[in-house]
Amino acid sequence: MTNLVPRPYRPLVSACAQRGISRTVAFDLSRKGMLETATIGRRRYVFLDSLDTLPQRLASQSAKVA
Repeated sequence: MTNLVPRPYRPLVSACAQRGISRTVAFDLSRKGMLETATIGRRRYVFLDSLDTLPQRLASQSAKVA
């Protein structure tokens, strides 16, 4: 049997706001698949590891375009 460890998560808007990301950009990043999110009831939550690695993923994406 696998021991599942829950991934930490927080409400999308407040977690992003603490990192200087606006509500509109947060939902846009979620819609584009750049942030891993989950919906519980009517609220959207972001997995903190996804939010923490966002700068590296955005940098690698812009390097591919250039």
